[in-house]
Amino acid sequence: MSVQLGQPKTVETTRESRGASSYYNLTPKAGMRGLWQLRPLIELMVRRDLQGRFRGSVMGTFWSVINPLGHMLLYTFVFSIVLKVRLGTDTSTGSFAMFLMAGLLPWQSLSESCLRATTTILENPNLVKRVVFPLEILPLVSVLSSMVTEVIALTVLTVIASISMHTVHWTLVFIPLLLLSQFLFVGGIAWLLSSMGVFLQDIRHAISLFLSVWMYSTPIVYPASQLPESLKFLLWINPMAGLIGDFRRCMLEGLPPDWNCYFSYTAIGLVLWFAGYYFFYKIKKSFADVM
Repeated sequence: MSVQLGQPKTVETTRESRGASSYYNLTPKAGMRGLWQLRPLIELMVRRDLQGRFRGSVMGTFWSVINPLGHMLLYTFVFSIVLKVRLGTDTSTGSFAMFLMAGLLPWQSLSESCLRATTTILENPNLVKRVVFPLEILPLVSVLSSMVTEVIALTVLTVIASISMHTVHWTLVFIPLLLLSQFLFVGGIAWLLSSMGVFLQDIRHAISLFLSVWMYSTPIVYPASQLPESLKFLLWINPMAGLIGDFRRCMLEGLPPDWNCYFSYTAIGLVLWFAGYYFFYKIKKSFADVM
């Protein structure tokens, strides 16, 4: 009798395990739907990541505002006051500070996401060895965590810009579209970097150097108009140049995104999203062997 009672329980447990395994086995074909279904888990991990980042600090989440403001003051002093960089005929230091902040915030989010992605798998070996855990969400947690702090700082910038310009631009309604494109673009890169970071642990240092080069080739601390004609091609091959330009258009200039540019970097983001996901899915089976 005990064997008969125990057998259905064993069969049921096996079926549940298989069901969980198939649910979390996010194949490229069903992966996007699976990621959407896992959004409660992603939200929980993002919340824990944010809490862990500021745990023990006196200022707490205020650091998400203090940190970019500190960088803004530093870059404004160096480029606006010392190097005399100007925005056309506008010589105001305050205008330059807002111009700088609108470009610096998306860039800091991308930079932080890329650097964290290189080690996000290595930092969670216990999760790698769990067959049913969806490893695909780990890079996305880093990206979303960085974007949450970006949104907080963008909100502060919007308030400052509105007070300074005595108006609230209706074009702020396009900001969620820009954030979506940024998420696709950075998410795809994060999947690629997190996969390679397992096998090439030096990639973090290489990416750090590459990000420095990428930043100064992007019109963040200077207007795009100041690029020499021989370097204008950098604006066309650099998706972040178009994205940052659209953030400034919507937040500071009261203009909608440059739609040709928007569809261009969004298409690049979509390609990177699916390519990064497919690459991660194919290579993740080898993670446990390396770790």
